[in-house]
Amino acid sequence: MGNVPTKEDRSGSTSTRSKRAGSIGSTLTQRLRSNSKSTLNNNNSNTSDLMINDSSAYKKTTKDRELFKTLHAKGLIVKFDENVDGGYLAPYGTYTLNLDYKVSVVKELILERKLAPFFTPLQDYRNSWTDEELLKVVDALSMHAPFQDNEDDEDLNYDIDSVVESSLSKRDLKKHLSKKFNKELKVKKMRWQMEENARFKTELHSKQQFSKDLKLFLYRNTLECPICFLYYPKWLNYTRCCNQAICTECFVQIKRLDPHFPHDEEGDESNNTDDVKKDPNLLTSEPAACPYCATPHFGVTYQSPTEFRTGMGGILPSTFTNNANQPMASYNESTSPMRRRNHNSISEHEATVDFTSISSSPLNFQENYFKPEDKRTRNSSISSAVNGHKRRGSIPVNHHQVISTDQIRPDWESKLQNARAKLAKRAAAANVIHASNLIIQDNEDELERKMIEEAMRLSLLDQETETQKRKGSAAAANTNAGTLSQTAG
Repeated sequence: MGNVPTKEDRSGSTSTRSKRAGSIGSTLTQRLRSNSKSTLNNNNSNTSDLMINDSSAYKKTTKDRELFKTLHAKGLIVKFDENVDGGYLAPYGTYTLNLDYKVSVVKELILERKLAPFFTPLQDYRNSWTDEELLKVVDALSMHAPFQDNEDDEDLNYDIDSVVESSLSKRDLKKHLSKKFNKELKVKKMRWQMEENARFKTELHSKQQFSKDLKLFLYRNTLECPICFLYYPKWLNYTRCCNQAICTECFVQIKRLDPHFPHDEEGDESNNTDDVKKDPNLLTSEPAACPYCATPHFGVTYQSPTEFRTGMGGILPSTFTNNANQPMASYNESTSPMRRRNHNSISEHEATVDFTSISSSPLNFQENYFKPEDKRTRNSSISSAVNGHKRRGSIPVNHHQVISTDQIRPDWESKLQNARAKLAKRAAAANVIHASNLIIQDNEDELERKMIEEAMRLSLLDQETETQKRKGSAAAANTNAGTLSQTAG
């Protein structure tokens, strides 16, 4: 057994075996990668459709993404000259997260009076306030909520100066530059908004400033949003399902959950299965539910004020006066396209109200919603619903007056397809690595077995040679002994 490799010899030979096995594994990896493309195309048609139909998403450079983020941040800046019926086109700032809705869509809906504008809220309201007291409170409001130090904000708390970019790897440098850009963008956004706030306070004589009559008309009868508990002018959105009031600030916060696998029942073994091992096509994106009654496919309706129309698409806010002869900025509601489209648009089968005939007080409308139905008026309930006195049920989500959460975030389908594509790629990569490791391990075991067999063969050969040498030596000794005895005799 003298030719059996020692521990050091085996370690040296292992590197040689690893190189040979690695070459085999790399060849297999290339084959599996080429095969994985066809597998993805065959087993995940949605992923292939995404590659074809949304290929531009994969070609966006870092500058393109940064430009998109910058434009989105600018779209969230509140400007006092961009006002509609006493509200604005950008959020007040009650929430700082989940502002990833499509800004252009929301602004267009507000301009078309299909969605309530972003009103500046009151923290408190008392009916006992006089006009002077109410004006004092309203005049003290700012267009945007004050910026506060948020200790939980990772972007703002990121220390840029402590990082030495030259010492970072390519991957770490990419992460650093992304965090650096996010922090700088947030700082810019705060500066942009503070500049608009200052302009709002200095340009007091601008025609876009609200008149005293408009301020009193808006905030004399406020309505509390049941979600954020802030007080707004009474012209709010109402849920399509249970007719509950909700401000636009809260509405844009509600969205679908991130793509996930369907929730399994308790005790199901599939709960313990890794996501990589699951079918990517099983990923789903559940529609948002109503925060009040949990009805899926959340949506809202909005009835714009019938008494006035100011700002963009209306009269100048500074010219508003609270009198019966208030002009509507040449806006003829009876002949407008929106009015003609909405007239008698809700069928009796839907048993819903024609929102163009709702009274100017949403509170009265809300109070009548859950009142018990009298037997004597049951037969006339449908006609009363159409006439606007009562609403009997929910409005379908596909109704033209309903604004759903999917409308303000139309990219939810592409996000779902992206998640499926990423999971499919991860699964394919995991299969490649697993198969490669199996081949390498099998190849190493085969090499080890052959080397042991070769060592045993060499050892046996040595033993046989040694035996033959011994036999030859013994025969030679016997021959020499016989020769000596004969000579002596």
